[in-house]
Amino acid sequence: MVVAIRADLAQDAIREPSDPIGHQSCEQCARSHCHFSFAILRAMSQVALTPNSRAFREWLAPSVPLFMDVYLFNWTNSERFPGEKPHLVQLGPYRFKEHRRHVNVTWHNQNGSLAYRTKRTWHFHHSSNGSLSDNITILNIIAASAVHNARHWSFIEQKTLSMALAMFGQHMAVSKLARELLFDGYDDAILDVAKSLPASTTGGAPLVDKFGLFYDRNNSINTDGYMEVTTGLRSGTLPGQVLRWNHEDHLPFYSGECSKLAGSAGEFMPRDLTEQSTLSVFVPDLCRVLRLTHQRSGLISGLPYHRYAFTPEGFDNSSSTHHNSCFCNGECMWGGVMNVSACRFGSPSFISLPHFLHGDPALRAAVTGMQPDEEKHSFFFSVEPKLGVPLEVGGRFQLNILIEPTPHIALYENVPKMLFPIMWVNQNVRTDESIISDLRYARAILDWGATVCACTALLLTVLVAMATCCWRKRKYSSPLDIGLLNEKPKDEAEIKLNPM
Repeated sequence: MVVAIRADLAQDAIREPSDPIGHQSCEQCARSHCHFSFAILRAMSQVALTPNSRAFREWLAPSVPLFMDVYLFNWTNSERFPGEKPHLVQLGPYRFKEHRRHVNVTWHNQNGSLAYRTKRTWHFHHSSNGSLSDNITILNIIAASAVHNARHWSFIEQKTLSMALAMFGQHMAVSKLARELLFDGYDDAILDVAKSLPASTTGGAPLVDKFGLFYDRNNSINTDGYMEVTTGLRSGTLPGQVLRWNHEDHLPFYSGECSKLAGSAGEFMPRDLTEQSTLSVFVPDLCRVLRLTHQRSGLISGLPYHRYAFTPEGFDNSSSTHHNSCFCNGECMWGGVMNVSACRFGSPSFISLPHFLHGDPALRAAVTGMQPDEEKHSFFFSVEPKLGVPLEVGGRFQLNILIEPTPHIALYENVPKMLFPIMWVNQNVRTDESIISDLRYARAILDWGATVCACTALLLTVLVAMATCCWRKRKYSSPLDIGLLNEKPKDEAEIKLNPM
C-alpha cells in the first residue's frame, strides 16, 4: 500500500507544477525542471496522515491489489506414525484476493496519532492451484493443543483427558476439505466440551463453535486488533509508526527488550535508507517486532533498491543469539523458529520461515518433504532507498505445531518431540511497471533537479545582469551630449553675427 501512497504523491507533484511552495528562487525557475524537484521534495516530505490528505485516503482503503497464497502440507502417511517420519506434500497455492479497509478511525491530536482497526475480506481467486474441495490431511491441532495444555496436569487429570480423547474419536491426524481447514471451519466434539471447562484449562481462548486456520477472520475487525500509530505531522516523525497495540504500549507476552513495541505497521517506510539501515516492522499475527537488515542491492526495471530481509539471527532463539532468548517463553528448543504460544492462548504454535529455511537442521530431519529455497521462502522488503518506496515485498511465514511425548495420555505416549509443519503463507507484492516508471522519473528529478535549478538560476542571473547592463548603456549620456541635446538651433542671422 505504501507503494501507491508514495507513487501517487510523486505523480501529484509532477502533474501540478503550479502548486506554490513559497520559494522565490523556484518561482523564477517555473519554466525549468527545478520546480518539479522542489514540488516532489515537498510532497515526499509532507507524507502525513491527515483527514484530507491523499496519503490518508489511500491508507484508508488501499487500491493496490493484495493477494494471499496459502500452501497446505498434506500428511500422506499419517496412519503409520510414529513408526515412520511424517511425509509431507505441499499443496497449493490456494489464492485469496484481499480487500482491506481501516475502520473506526479516531484522531488523537494531543500526541499526533490516530487509532484504528483493520477489516479484511478474502475471496477465493480463480488463479489458485487447487480447489477448496481438495481433501487434505494435517495434524489434529485441536488434540495437540489439548495435550499441550495438559502437560502440567496431575496424573488423574491427564488420564481423564486421555479417555475423553478416545471417547470422542480423536486421532493424531484429521482429513478435511481445504475450505474447512481454512475459512469455513469444521465441527469437533472437543470444542463443545471446552465450553464447559474453566478458562484456566483452555488458556483463556475464546469459545468457538468451529475450528479453522482462518476461521472467524473473514470480514472481522478484530484480526489485527486495536492499533495506534503516528500521523507524521510532528517534526521528526514518520507516519504509521506503532505506538500502541490493543491499548498496550508494550508486548505483554515477553519481557525485557523483547517486550518493546516499535517500528512501522508495514505501510510506511523511512526514506534515505543505506546499507547500514535496519527496518523495524510490527506484525500482529506474530505478536512481535521484526528487524530486517540489508541483504543485497540491485535494480528492478532500472530503479535501484536495497533488499532488507529477516536474517537467520532474527529468527534464532537459541543460546547462540542471546538477545532473542526473551522470545523463548521457556526453553529455547530450536534455532530458526519463534514461539508464539503466549499470544495464541497457549496453543503450541511456532513460526518459522517456509520449509524451515534458516532453521535448525533437526527440524527438517524430523519430516520428509521440506525443500527450503532462499528465493521462494525468505521474508523481505525491497525498497527504493531515496524515496522509501517498497518495490517488492515478500511476507512469508510457516505455522508449525509442537508435539512431544506425554506418558499419561495414550494418543501421545510414543510421539517424538518435534515441530509439525501445517501450512505456510505468502503475501508477495511487486510494484506495477507504470508506477516504477513514474518513480524512475521522480528519482531522476530528485537526483538532478537541484543541479538543474542552480544552473538555471545562474543562467537567469547572468541574462538579467546582461540585460540590465545593456539597458543602462542605452539610457546613459555624457554631460557634453546633454548640453548638445539641450542647445537650441541657431538661425541663419545669428550664425552671420556670431560665426564662432
